Amino acid sequence: MTQYFFDVTDLRAYLARHRQLSGIQRVSVMTIARARIELGAENVWFCYHDRHRGHYRACRSASQANLDLTRYETLCALLKIHPSTRNLPGMEKYAGRPLKRQYHIWLCDLRSRLGHEKYFRKRGTTLKSWREARSSSKNRVSLTLEQHKFEDVARRNDQLILLDNAWQPTGLDKCLQRAHTDLGVEVTVLLHDMIPLVVPHYTIDDVCLRFHDWLVRSTGFVRRYLANSENTGRDIRDFLDHCGGTQPVHVVPLARAPLGAPDPSSNMAAPVPASAYPAFAQGRDMPDDIRALTKTEYVLIVGTMEVRKNLWRVATVWDRLRREKGRELPKLVITGRKGWLNDDFENWMKATGNLGGWIQFVEGASDDILAYLYRNCLFTITASFYEGWGLPIGESLAYGKTAVVSNTSSMPEVGEDMVEYCDPHSLDSIEAACLKLIDNPVHRQDMEARITSDRLRSWEDVARDMLVVVKNEQPG
Repeated sequence: MTQYFFDVTDLRAYLARHRQLSGIQRVSVMTIARARIELGAENVWFCYHDRHRGHYRACRSASQANLDLTRYETLCALLKIHPSTRNLPGMEKYAGRPLKRQYHIWLCDLRSRLGHEKYFRKRGTTLKSWREARSSSKNRVSLTLEQHKFEDVARRNDQLILLDNAWQPTGLDKCLQRAHTDLGVEVTVLLHDMIPLVVPHYTIDDVCLRFHDWLVRSTGFVRRYLANSENTGRDIRDFLDHCGGTQPVHVVPLARAPLGAPDPSSNMAAPVPASAYPAFAQGRDMPDDIRALTKTEYVLIVGTMEVRKNLWRVATVWDRLRREKGRELPKLVITGRKGWLNDDFENWMKATGNLGGWIQFVEGASDDILAYLYRNCLFTITASFYEGWGLPIGESLAYGKTAVVSNTSSMPEVGEDMVEYCDPHSLDSIEAACLKLIDNPVHRQDMEARITSDRLRSWEDVARDMLVVVKNEQPG
């Protein structure tokens, strides 16, 4: 019987540095979780390149069929990760100041032992989050895994699937080449975008060159490519045409689904019917600063704060609108990790006090916090210059919220007729799209009604379609 190996080399490296999943990592985790259900846990292996020992390792967790892969501790145990203490909640501000950071870790540990919930809430986190991050044996997940060298368990025509940044880990392509050439394993790679080649001015350092060179090499060992959108599929086919690659490119659109379900153990009080006190039911476990955001209406932007996300233009629109009289303007809330080539925007925010408080940032939001922000916003904005897919658009729709979305690249594939479109290069266009949703609540409600009546694509759909392709069938 065919075995399915999912490479998690890049996912392991990411989880060792971060406690929250980002877009690409979320795709990997959610798809693998559903694949284990579709294929059976006994047929699914995890593999990764162990650079220290020079081995390509394979491990299986057949005895734990019902693992919750959306849980950070489970992933760390499953993928044999020892997380760095750099990702402790609230410690980001002390990066580069190890002595001061260690002092505040000591303080937080003391307050944790004393049970001072208010101390953590004032710092934008919770007592529970700190205890989870610092816990040892109590919160560790114990898993019994079969560990082998890949070449000892892989057989001809088995499937090796890479769902994240396959081109980034050093030395991984040599493992893939051996799997293809020496073992006869079929290698499938999902490419999330072709940004380093199509719009290289949104990347940094030598990313463009490294991505190009890896992609050329990959044609020597990849059996098929997957694309997350029709737009990305066209970009990949154009590249293959130019470099002589003959591999098929199959489009498997990503999900328009909510974030992972909250951990039931996160409730600090007795359950309360959400219908009786919906605001309390949603917000009781939120940090004070997050819950306080809902005191006024706000519009939400989700994603890494980098130049491609076009934050400077969106903020310029808010700067225009805040100066107009007679309009009840919502705040603009931006959540995500800091990115690159965004200095002009960051300097402007510092100089203006975040436009006098009209813009508010939430860094390092957990899934629970992010879900809360989605549920309570007026709408979201994804005015990126270019996207491979656009997960925040789909997440917004999954929470019943419409969005202002760029009319470029893949984004119309995600938003369809449930969002307002704009030209990301035009301030006037972005402003007009936002005002349609700010000034006309009836129109906004009509858009939300369209979302409710639509059958949004799930992660089950993604995994099922991907496996159909890998099994050399055609999706129905």
